[in-house]
Amino acid sequence: MIANLPTPTTYTRVLLQSTPVKERARLLHLTNLNQEHLSSSDTIRADQQIQVLRNAQNIASRPDWALALGNQLNVNSHGALGFAALSAPTLGESLETLAAFARIRAPYLSFKFEQLQDRFYFTVVPEFELGELEIALNEIVLQIVDSLITVVLGSRGPGIKVMLSYPAPTYASDYARFFTAPCEFSQDFSGVELPSGLCRVPCPLHDEHSYVASLARCRQALAEVIDPTDTVSRVRNLISAYYEHLETGTNNSEAPTLESIAATLCMSPRTLIRRLATQGSGYREMLEKAQRDTACRLLGQARYSVYEIAMLLGYSDAANFGRAFRRWLGMAPGQYRRQ
Repeated sequence: MIANLPTPTTYTRVLLQSTPVKERARLLHLTNLNQEHLSSSDTIRADQQIQVLRNAQNIASRPDWALALGNQLNVNSHGALGFAALSAPTLGESLETLAAFARIRAPYLSFKFEQLQDRFYFTVVPEFELGELEIALNEIVLQIVDSLITVVLGSRGPGIKVMLSYPAPTYASDYARFFTAPCEFSQDFSGVELPSGLCRVPCPLHDEHSYVASLARCRQALAEVIDPTDTVSRVRNLISAYYEHLETGTNNSEAPTLESIAATLCMSPRTLIRRLATQGSGYREMLEKAQRDTACRLLGQARYSVYEIAMLLGYSDAANFGRAFRRWLGMAPGQYRRQ
């Protein structure tokens, strides 16, 4: 199923341009791709992208080829995902956005952003066995994460580490040329570790309208790569899309309900409840998370009063919204806004 999912042609184009002309046929070997297709199409299949990367590894004249590739990728290389990450309100929300939508660029990898005590972790895990290519993918993806953090902070952040689950390769000394943060090998996972305090740093390129508009485009792309059996991801995507459109004033649809979501997914409400429970989740908790996240973003915008936010989120009055917000974050909406 993953093999047939769409992935952007961008990364393959970058590889093709940096490959000597005499080697380009080998780069596309066993993919059924040609330069004309790559020029005219926005997507290729995931298995084709993986084969291109395997070919690149086989013909590479330098062991750090993947590090060099990652260094060539800028925000434009990542489409709507790159713009959403850079225009997010804070570094934490930027990394959360990257983890939530990175599958649209690499559906053969899983991403997670979570807090454990006073540290946050951005982790990368392959969806299936990738062999030696896993190292190359870690080098590319984690370099993107490291670069994003550096752009937001403006310099090397204290306490940030790049964690790598494999032993140090023969060219490990080259990592310092490509990563801003120090790298540690033979760790329990591959990812980036950072202090929780840094996640509250505002993104210098934050623009609410650009952020929400980019999120909407990411959600449309994500719908194409979600496993049809992953009911939690499908429901979360539908709910979040509604609340994100609220912030741009472009949402003319009715607020999502259990019944409307079930109808969209062509199942009964009872079946939807059962499938969510099987995955350890529930409709109400996903709905409230979307409302909470939207409320926090709207409270950061002076043009909305607390009453207006309550109405946008579907509460009958500001008092009911205030009680819900205290339950979510332990403080009143006004107090959160002042902080």
